[in-house]
Amino acid sequence: MTNAILGNWEFDVIERVLSGFPIFVLNSEDDSGVGFNSGGNNYNRPDQVCDPKAGNPKLTEWFNTNCFAPAAAGKLGDASRTPVYGPDFVNTDFSAIKHFILPYRDGMRLDFRAELFNLFNHAQFGLPGSDISTPSTFGVINSTVNNPRVMQFALKLNF
Repeated sequence: MTNAILGNWEFDVIERVLSGFPIFVLNSEDDSGVGFNSGGNNYNRPDQVCDPKAGNPKLTEWFNTNCFAPAAAGKLGDASRTPVYGPDFVNTDFSAIKHFILPYRDGMRLDFRAELFNLFNHAQFGLPGSDISTPSTFGVINSTVNNPRVMQFALKLNF
């Protein structure tokens, strides 16, 4: 009886941890007058005047936006290509499967599975705005990626 309840269980965990993706800080206005564009869009780099990595990043200011300024007329900006990084990504998926051995035929069993995606309901935030010419969204995270916790249950008959 104990084996019928406690036996034939399978537990699986998938843990995914990623550091933040690089953020390409740009100035879509051609303030420098250089005229670089890609597909009709101006993607000039701004000047970087200090270290933009915020000590305590918040959704409303992921990095120090005051560290970037438009490049001077006729000059290219000196900010590195990816001076800051977005939020980390942490996700845990978990499944518990109970195998019920059926006596009708060799190898016949019924599996009950419970799966939880994003088990700890960890918020996954998108990248902050990266265009200095849109100050209302520059450095602001206003989106999420991935799903909240999702659960699903299934039965599977193996014969």
